Amino acid sequence: MSGFELDTTSYTLLTSILTAAALLSIHNTKGPDIHPLLLNTQSDVSRLRHPGESAIYRSRMYPNGSPLLSTFDRSMRTLCDLYEAGGLSKQRTSPFVGKYTDSGAWEWTTYEVISNKSKHVQAGLRTWAGLVPVSGNESSFVGIYASNSPETVAIGLACHCNGLVTVPISAQATSSHVSHVIKDTLLKVLAVDPVNLERALSLVPGTNVKYIVVLGSIDAANKDAAKKAGIELLTFKELEVLGQSSTVEAVRPGPNDVASIMFDSTSNQLSKSGAVLTQKNLLANVASYLMVLPPQQKITSNDRLLHNLPIDNVLGHTISSVFYYVGGSIAFEADEPKKDVKATLSKISEAKPTILVSGPHFLHQVKEVIESNYGNSFLFRRGFNKKLECFKEGRLVNDSKYDMLVFRDIRQTLFGGNLRVVFIDNDDNTEPIAPFLRAVLGVQVLKTFNRAETGGTMTASMFYDYNADTAACGAPLPCNELKLTDLTENGYTAEDKPNPRGEIWVRGNNVFSGYWNDPTSTSDVMDADGWFMTGMIGEVFPNGTVKLLGRK
Repeated sequence: MSGFELDTTSYTLLTSILTAAALLSIHNTKGPDIHPLLLNTQSDVSRLRHPGESAIYRSRMYPNGSPLLSTFDRSMRTLCDLYEAGGLSKQRTSPFVGKYTDSGAWEWTTYEVISNKSKHVQAGLRTWAGLVPVSGNESSFVGIYASNSPETVAIGLACHCNGLVTVPISAQATSSHVSHVIKDTLLKVLAVDPVNLERALSLVPGTNVKYIVVLGSIDAANKDAAKKAGIELLTFKELEVLGQSSTVEAVRPGPNDVASIMFDSTSNQLSKSGAVLTQKNLLANVASYLMVLPPQQKITSNDRLLHNLPIDNVLGHTISSVFYYVGGSIAFEADEPKKDVKATLSKISEAKPTILVSGPHFLHQVKEVIESNYGNSFLFRRGFNKKLECFKEGRLVNDSKYDMLVFRDIRQTLFGGNLRVVFIDNDDNTEPIAPFLRAVLGVQVLKTFNRAETGGTMTASMFYDYNADTAACGAPLPCNELKLTDLTENGYTAEDKPNPRGEIWVRGNNVFSGYWNDPTSTSDVMDADGWFMTGMIGEVFPNGTVKLLGRK
């Protein structure tokens, strides 16, 4: 007999203790958040390439030889299909869109209310202005010159689910840009925020604009100005009432019908013409995000998006559409160049977002606020450096003693404590912001490379890639592929060592069909095989991620 024997109960108890200890040991092991092999192979690379070009790079999820992603579900071929299968049908009474009111609180509108508004708005627009769905011309266009709001969401849904075309214009756009868009698209219907109504009325004389929807109240002076200019004005509520009594039937768009014409108001673009984007183009980008999110980072109906990009920003539209599908909520914070950042952060903290999509300018302002309030603290500096050391090990830490002493307070005060992912739009600043945000906020921070012509994102950082080059913006999304072409006049070639360099060209299901009524500008940036010349110079690393080197 051995020195002692275990009965069944004791054996079970000891086994449980040892198992728990093993699991705890595994949990506390200082291993990387993701296997390095996955970070080292972020793209699939073609075996063949043409002279003067690099290899073709694709998402490893859709390697060379397979069709590029157009949708994640065969039953979903349009944005309308996506929206109807998502929150509009599954989250009827849940909060959908939030707006910060003059009373100093967030006001939330449900999916059901927005859905009903969109149905009345499309009927009202067609009855009032005589718009013709899926016409393929300006008789189906609706301009939206406003900040994001529940009303603009309802208008967008009304258009995209009923064959009308949105022409978004940033509320902060210059008068010359607004005038250019109105004239180039021959708009006859324009939705406008009250704050921009006076300017809109000054710009529309001599154009095709005859109908203006005001997303709020109309004062007597603007009513008189509109009457003198021969413009019909309706408030958004009046348009809804008109639509309720309308008998027009909904018209369902197809995948190749135009959904939106996008002009970039920042206008560092190659052309000032509007990029024509179909339902398929926009859906492909949304589907790609839904596919690349790792299981533990999936966006669900419990998530809340804080969106502070202008209405004409394609990344903002893409991430918002992901939320439309999963049934999450969206808090809109107006994008204003001279806003009080501390006051803005106070509002954001009240909204308690889990996901943030933003341009780099605002995030650098956030960094300044953090450094001015906490940067001189020994605990902040010590903890920050410890976080950077963990990145070298492939780990993001948000539960250290420094988090309990300083960083948790920053996350709670500035963002409400629930933030977990940040998407950055086109960060080409010389001083990188992503490592700082990862360390201080303890969240995943993804850089994205976007263009209006590609319906949103071409490349995006991979989750858990903490040691990427700070100028890198990830690998191609599953909906498109990319290559580099020689720019010998600039000193960049596909034969450069250690990595190929050149102009970034992109092709895929998200790439636009051309500029509106501008075949010359289209031919300048598109080749016969459907490659879009982005005008950006890039370098591709051995792991298949792209580094931006500047503009052509």
